[in-house]
Amino acid sequence: MPIQIIPKTLCILWLIALTACQEDVPIIEQVRALKTLTIAEKSNGHQRQFSGIVKATHSSALSFEVSGKVQKVNVDIGDVVKKGQVLAILDKEPYKLDVQAAEAELAIAHSDYKNKAQQFLRVDELHKKGWASKAEWDEALALRDTTKNQISFANSKLKLAKRDLRLTVLTAPFDGSIAARSVDAFVKVLPGQKLFEINAKGSMDVEFDIPETIIGKVQLDMQVTIKLPTSETDIHIDGKITFIGAEASVANAFPAKAQMINPPEFIKPGMTADIDLKLSNTNTTSGYLVPLSAILAGDDMSLGYVFIYNPNTSTVTKTPIKSSREISTSNMIEIIEGVSAGDIIAVAGVNYLNDGQKVKLMSH
Repeated sequence: MPIQIIPKTLCILWLIALTACQEDVPIIEQVRALKTLTIAEKSNGHQRQFSGIVKATHSSALSFEVSGKVQKVNVDIGDVVKKGQVLAILDKEPYKLDVQAAEAELAIAHSDYKNKAQQFLRVDELHKKGWASKAEWDEALALRDTTKNQISFANSKLKLAKRDLRLTVLTAPFDGSIAARSVDAFVKVLPGQKLFEINAKGSMDVEFDIPETIIGKVQLDMQVTIKLPTSETDIHIDGKITFIGAEASVANAFPAKAQMINPPEFIKPGMTADIDLKLSNTNTTSGYLVPLSAILAGDDMSLGYVFIYNPNTSTVTKTPIKSSREISTSNMIEIIEGVSAGDIIAVAGVNYLNDGQKVKLMSH
């Protein structure tokens, strides 16, 4: 096939036309969609949130006070029990034999005392007539008193044997539910070995830790709000702090408890819960709560920047701010300088914004 040669003049005209077309194409400016938040009124206290675990207010680990082989286990995890209900029983036979042996020892002690008492009376009569020496009288008296003490000793052994026999039955100390079980029938157990954990029916607490940096601002009976992050519904439960540990534990945090006030029936021990705690602003300056994601880091821990949106120009202004250094509920931080109520600030992608940049509000 022959090659077609395009005239030079035609190529030049084609290039000029192409250049003219490119000059007519408008350049489209990229306008970033901005996620914003309108600053609300000042907070009247630092809001802090802590994660914790729901626990029964009254909980007890149960064990036998005597050793032996478990004969029967009557309950399992989750069972609801009443006070005095039998949970487990040990083999009673060894303890019944101990009771019988103690009863026999007591009978022997009584018999010995009777004989020694009669013998003392005879020696006493002879001593009065001068037919027995003072040494013989003293010996008879000592034997009588010794056998009398043997009665007391044997009686105490019998009481202990009967007590041990009663302790072969483990009962519930209060109404509640079985939270844990670690025993089966025909297993030998030792005194004090944890076999069950029982949670009392009724009030519940949330156990959590308070950092050392704010422990001085937390007091007993302080009101809190308790939320369940795993709940399908947004439930807020009133509560109050009932316990603050006197010594820091892990990560220099102090153990604490908050009691739930009228908790819903579906709440069970072991569930996770969030404690919202409002700290007083005494001797501090109140500010505005904003998300941490809105802060562009500065050169100092307490300094940074936010981007304030101007609705008249559709631009953002990079504005220096100062924070209280207190991170609050749900990763919020309190700004004490740089913003005012009603300001619209960017809360996402602040690392990619520039001062004076044109933006548009993100549609919801």
